[in-house]
Amino acid sequence: MRAYTRLTTQERYYIYLWYYEQKVSLRQIAIRLGRTPRTVYNEVKYNRRRPDVSIDKIPYDLEYADWAAAERRSAKKRGLIQAKPATLTRVRKAVEDKHWSIPMIAHGMKDTPCETTLYRYLKREIPALRSYVKQKRRTPKTPLSEVMKSNRESDYVKEHSIDKRPEAINRRLNYGHWEMDCIDSPKGVAASLLVLAERKTRYTEMIKITNKHSDQLVKALKQFLNRQKGNVMSITTDRGHEFTNFDVASFLKGQNIDVYYTHAYSPSEKGMIERINRDIRAYFPKKTSFASVTPAQIDAARDHINHYPRRVLRWTSALRNYQTWMSNKERRGMRQKPIHGLA
Repeated sequence: MRAYTRLTTQERYYIYLWYYEQKVSLRQIAIRLGRTPRTVYNEVKYNRRRPDVSIDKIPYDLEYADWAAAERRSAKKRGLIQAKPATLTRVRKAVEDKHWSIPMIAHGMKDTPCETTLYRYLKREIPALRSYVKQKRRTPKTPLSEVMKSNRESDYVKEHSIDKRPEAINRRLNYGHWEMDCIDSPKGVAASLLVLAERKTRYTEMIKITNKHSDQLVKALKQFLNRQKGNVMSITTDRGHEFTNFDVASFLKGQNIDVYYTHAYSPSEKGMIERINRDIRAYFPKKTSFASVTPAQIDAARDHINHYPRRVLRWTSALRNYQTWMSNKERRGMRQKPIHGLA
């Protein structure tokens, strides 16, 4: 804060002498005194008996100005309420009618005390601010990344880290390896969409869940496994609480399905399903509540997405690749099946 020296009695004498007797302008007086023009102007205008009356009718009086300045300094030290009753009335109306805060009043209304003064008035419990309610200071939330750094990684997640996923799955050499994710509704709506996509064919399954509790996840996974009997060997997902849940992990382990968890804040490690989620958002944009979405709508969106010709599949669709996989699997099964009646 810049230091400020108050006007002395001698400087006030020179202001009176030069302005009234020598007819020097206020700007020139400020230059002679080494003060800013605004300081001299405010001194002449406000340190008078009637600042509201023209300076020609009630001239500047150096003795009164000196006394008024000393009185103002004393009142400031005493902490007296210097605001006029009309000003306090406007402050009270702004608080009660408009629900303004003290900074709003100080900066948004003319001829009102500054923030510091208004807070001092609030502390002294003056009637104009009696109904004022202090705003709660919002403390910034700790970033999730910092929270995760402070939490120990569970042993189960360490044992099933994506680092331990076989190279054959990484290179998409075999079928039956899936990625899993959830698309959420807006905040306050529990319903979500469980999405699973096969890594090699990009074939997508979508199942609506009413919430992300373990029982709902297990129920949805059972439905998924019934659709894909014998076609699921591993699932790669993130570290969301719904997927690291003990019940969900135990269910998948009981089905002889390997689970691999990506590293925290690394969505690129399951980039395929993140890309498919973007396609799904074309049918269910953000802020869509899945509570009101019907299974028929979900199935229709799934069918459209599985019919997309994709460049990564040489412009064939995921459905066509999936059907080829199923037909080849069926032919292999028929060759391995023994013929009845032959020894």
